[in-house]
Amino acid sequence: MQVRYSFWIFRVLVVVGVAGLANDGEPVSLPVYRVEAEGFAASEADIRAVLDSAGRELWQFFPDWQIEPIVVTRGRNGPITLYQRNDRGEIVMRLDTEKSYWSQYAYQFAHEFCHVLCGYRQSYQGNRWFEEVLCETASLYVMRSMSRTWKTAPPFEHWQDYRDSLRDYVDDIVRKRHRLHEIHAQGLPEFYRAHQAELERNPVSWELNGAMAVVLLHVFEEQPDRWEAVRWLNSTPPREGDTLATYLQNWHDAAPPKHQPLVRKIGDLFGVALKER
Repeated sequence: MQVRYSFWIFRVLVVVGVAGLANDGEPVSLPVYRVEAEGFAASEADIRAVLDSAGRELWQFFPDWQIEPIVVTRGRNGPITLYQRNDRGEIVMRLDTEKSYWSQYAYQFAHEFCHVLCGYRQSYQGNRWFEEVLCETASLYVMRSMSRTWKTAPPFEHWQDYRDSLRDYVDDIVRKRHRLHEIHAQGLPEFYRAHQAELERNPVSWELNGAMAVVLLHVFEEQPDRWEAVRWLNSTPPREGDTLATYLQNWHDAAPPKHQPLVRKIGDLFGVALKER
């Protein structure tokens, strides 16, 4: 069955309370990371304040999980998280922004942090585009959540008014994703089939991934604790020639039972029927 999407999904605003707070009301502690501020033309304290805020919007849904330490450095060729760890055993994350462009910091960090949460690995790349879609979804989700959080709990009091800029930034990105018209007209399954070869060849196609991310955004805003499911995305190493159905089925089977309905839901959106185990 072909699934069609109406414009209402882009207007959904789910209020989930004060994001980034633990049950006792204290801010969620992020994994260990450090910032090498050289080249950003901004203070380490300000950069950390923005990254802390962005990271908490996702990390709050990953209780009792430990990940490797991260170092955030200045990139010059687009944001990226390297597969190879540095000499200190840190995950190297490069952000390509500077000065006080806080929305860019937050958007890029959310995307790259999601790769880490997905257990990104260097392996068969044929379905890597799907992880990229999830990470683009994370950026949209985080920016919208931050705009709500900063209304009452900004990193600094004088940053409170910047919340509208965060929301305007992400709304502008959504407006510019012109390939959404194809999804409206064709449905997501047909959109994927029409662009499958291009996605497998170029998993970082911003226009294609960005359009699909807007569709998935509603899935995670509807129930934010679903984000924890991405932790098992790459539990089974992808193998050469794996189809999207195989990739999603492996994710489904690796995830705990409480998250398996989400994976089946996403499979349905792409026209892929997954088996319950």
